[in-house]
Amino acid sequence: MGILSERAIKRHLEDGTLKIDPPPEPADFDTDSIEIHLGDTIYEWSPQPAAVRMTISLWQTDSEKFVYNRLAEAHLKTVPPDNAGVITLRPRSFYLADLRQHTTLPHDVAMHIQGKSSLARLGMLVHLTAPHAHAGWTGRLTLEICNLGPFNIELKPGMPIGQLTFWRLEDPDTEAVQDGQFSNQQDARGNPQQ
Repeated sequence: MGILSERAIKRHLEDGTLKIDPPPEPADFDTDSIEIHLGDTIYEWSPQPAAVRMTISLWQTDSEKFVYNRLAEAHLKTVPPDNAGVITLRPRSFYLADLRQHTTLPHDVAMHIQGKSSLARLGMLVHLTAPHAHAGWTGRLTLEICNLGPFNIELKPGMPIGQLTFWRLEDPDTEAVQDGQFSNQQDARGNPQQ
């Protein structure tokens, strides 16, 4: 397994085995990654009333299992931008955001999302625990954004937010198609593509 170079990424894009929509601009390429951009929507979990404490049990059996999509539909709210289209992330807060790019991976390439050090040094994380997309995955990644710093941070849809790197599998399964709970997702609520 090795990381794909800029040339290898471009070859995969040209032959259609790797699909990114909208396609990367020439300035988005680095020696071994592609710059990605913030989508149009940022979400945050609705605050719970002080007297109510919600508990999510992740240990239950399959028939009783926690279903993310149901929780997200009920409690994940869109953060409205101001008149200039800017969204302000408050200090010590957590958000989810849609990535602008939709990606389809070939059966022999996996993908990682990385944050940008310029943002991380302000205390902003763009993914917390889920940087990996399996070979064969298709969908729009959800960013798990935390503002751990002391400042308000302003974001605008379309701005550069991170990087994608691609990894070739050593012994790929020719039928690698992922159908996990977030495959084919269109947004942070886990809604499927239309």
